[in-house]
Amino acid sequence: MALPALMEDLVEEILLRVPPDEPAHLIRAAVVCKAWRRILFDSGFRCRYCTFHRTRPLLGYIHNFGFRAGLEFVPTTTFFPPSLAASRNSYRALDCRHGLLIDTSGPPGFIVWDPITGDRQHLSFLAHAQENLCCYTGAVLCAVDGCDHLDCHGGPFLVVFVGGTEGAHPIDVDHVRYTWASVYLSETGEWSAQTSGTNKQHYYNIAVREPSLLIGGALYFTLGAMRILKYDLSRHGLSVIEIPRLFHKSVPIDIDGGLGFVDKYIYTWS
Repeated sequence: MALPALMEDLVEEILLRVPPDEPAHLIRAAVVCKAWRRILFDSGFRCRYCTFHRTRPLLGYIHNFGFRAGLEFVPTTTFFPPSLAASRNSYRALDCRHGLLIDTSGPPGFIVWDPITGDRQHLSFLAHAQENLCCYTGAVLCAVDGCDHLDCHGGPFLVVFVGGTEGAHPIDVDHVRYTWASVYLSETGEWSAQTSGTNKQHYYNIAVREPSLLIGGALYFTLGAMRILKYDLSRHGLSVIEIPRLFHKSVPIDIDGGLGFVDKYIYTWS
């Protein structure tokens, strides 16, 4: 005699408890029957699943071979992102929050890539950004205010471009090096006007291989060895944090929602 079918609500509660550290388990569950597939593909289930498993699993990590030497995805599970082969040659990963931000070498530009779905969006550089550009980096963020980031794949995003330029500063006729920022909004498909420093404290190299740090409403970038560049997302302003001389090379870190630095030791900052 056939066993009675489980109630759909009970099936959902069982599927909700499938560990997220191996995506293949959910894929296998989706092919059991149409009812299970309908549950797993429902947007409401995805939101509940992400809320139930607050700590997201590590499916793998991105390895940059070197500056302009390509990248690869190193899996820690059976998951492997689609269309990786076309992203390897002379590409460099810059950031990974709302998708992966990839720097392309030719033609210059960015790719925002969703490793889960394989979706890609190509962003061209600003026309004036390529003139006398000596160093740059970037960060990608979700553009939805108040988003809990549990199920916002494919949603609107913004990219913050921070560049270092050699040439005449807009407010200074001297031939100097200065830093500036511009923001790309996926909803409009356009870059904002440049935001640059108003004094020469901004004239330093950007550490292009160091990841940015997001704390509250600001991004922090490593600026040389003794300075941190802060970009305020709401005010669209740049400022520089001078690091005490006891540091050798400082990398910003998040310590309980506050700014800290790593050198030989870990320091908190206020």
